[in-house]
Amino acid sequence: MRKIAIIGSGQAGCILAYSLAKQGYDVTLYSDRTPDQWLNQSAPTGTACLYAEVIDIERELGMDFWSDDMFPAEGVLLESARFASDPDVTVMKGRIEYGRRGGAIDQRLRIHRWLEDLESIGGKLAIESVTPERVDKIATENDLTILAAGKADLARLIPRDPYRSFYDRPQRNLAMTIVRSKSGQHVRDWFSHRTPYNSTKFDFFADAGEYFWVPYNHKTAGATYGILFEAREGSGLDRFKDCKSGLEVTEHARNIIREFAPWEHHMADDMEYVEEDPHGWLVGRFAPQVRKAFGRLPSGGLIMPVGDTAITFDPICGQGGNFASRSARYLAQEIARHGDAAFDEVWMTEVNCGMWEKYGRGGCDLTRIFLEPASPATQIVLDTARADERAADAYYYGFPHPESIVPALTDINVAKAFAARYDITQPGD
Repeated sequence: MRKIAIIGSGQAGCILAYSLAKQGYDVTLYSDRTPDQWLNQSAPTGTACLYAEVIDIERELGMDFWSDDMFPAEGVLLESARFASDPDVTVMKGRIEYGRRGGAIDQRLRIHRWLEDLESIGGKLAIESVTPERVDKIATENDLTILAAGKADLARLIPRDPYRSFYDRPQRNLAMTIVRSKSGQHVRDWFSHRTPYNSTKFDFFADAGEYFWVPYNHKTAGATYGILFEAREGSGLDRFKDCKSGLEVTEHARNIIREFAPWEHHMADDMEYVEEDPHGWLVGRFAPQVRKAFGRLPSGGLIMPVGDTAITFDPICGQGGNFASRSARYLAQEIARHGDAAFDEVWMTEVNCGMWEKYGRGGCDLTRIFLEPASPATQIVLDTARADERAADAYYYGFPHPESIVPALTDINVAKAFAARYDITQPGD
């Protein structure tokens, strides 16, 4: 039986561990936190909003215990303006995956359950804060060692790929808070008068940044919203760096919403931080990057990345959590297909290239498009989607399936063809 070590117990590490354990591999998952510490002493890793197709991966592995009853994300309500002070705000409404139910389940709840259950399906759980020196020893004791450490310092064991990494510095300053209604109304009612489906609400201000309201299923408070701010450095949204609590983040969030989107003041007035969760907030920044297929350890052993360690996405297009599950499933399939052959540099490079082409390149292209000013092609697609909800459905389908929309967002002729499908005439045509 081949021995495989997975260092890191986030979403990608758990999906991979379950996939391999259920196929009979001798799998050890290394976690720097106990299940209880994950649940009660950890911050969320982000909004973790997964597309329905990605939740299907958890269903197939018997890891989904929540989606039937979740507060779902079924569509998107987007409002955007060129300037924060611009009263001419445009609106776009559409469904994600044509109405299938995605959603954000509190990552801490999910990982707590998965770690608790791991040994019952044949896996091993090692609670240990792994050091680089310890990684080297683990690699000598296993046939394959995989790093699923997210953005942690341990990820530096695998070099950055300069050819696929478009950025070398953070593109936004980030903040997240989890809020509920203090009046007792269901948070789904905040936007229900504007769309017939439960929506993620996007607010884009081209000169300042973006913020998103994501339907969120909190570990104790249930149906809530996770609000994620993506602030351009020095802009009016960039107010969070000195925050020391979720209450502070929420107060800044409330003031920003009142100032930037006064028509949403009733939500700002009604929202409150989930105060019984002292860890339910985030503030930080990081550079989006792609890492190479493997890292070489001092002993000569190899370690390969998965999930956020392989590709660290800016969260603007929601690609990170979805890539985590997809890349873990893809890697598990490739391990099984490889049989008894050596897990060498050639194999790791081939798997990494396959993962990049299938799931990485499109997600990186889509993310980069929305971190940059809109190109003429992108503007045509956005204008078309604002004018016709059928086009908006096709546009939002491109978030879980970037290959379906990136060509139109980057090629003016493809963009014009996209508009023509919905009888939208472009200037000069």
